[in-house]
Amino acid sequence: MNSYLPFTLFNDLNRAFDNRQEGREDRRRHWSPAVDISETEDAYLLSMDVPGINREAIEVSVDGAVLTVKGQREIDHGEHRLALNERWQGEFVRRFSLSDTVNQEQIAAKIDNGVLALHIPKLAAAEPRRISIQ
Repeated sequence: MNSYLPFTLFNDLNRAFDNRQEGREDRRRHWSPAVDISETEDAYLLSMDVPGINREAIEVSVDGAVLTVKGQREIDHGEHRLALNERWQGEFVRRFSLSDTVNQEQIAAKIDNGVLALHIPKLAAAEPRRISIQ
């Protein structure tokens, strides 16, 4: 099994620099769901925490070698005045750089109990073959 995970997180470093420029209100609207990436013999598994977000509010796409997950969580507090607000809300975007060892056409996604699970299959490795000499 290849121990190298061919993913690069784009937005974490960019967000650190961007937050210096933004006001406090803007920072509260941008958040980033936690992600775990694991590997099996034939696939990479990406799990992302998205509690309280409907599947219709999440978009998963691949463009070139970049896997993008974006969505939005809105929390309706009604007419209540908030005394404490710790739950993140607003839009999020996570981007991952995919290597050429994954089968982009077969990526599958599902949500279960507030966790978005992406199954990213690996391409079948070329089997060694013997070449006959003529």
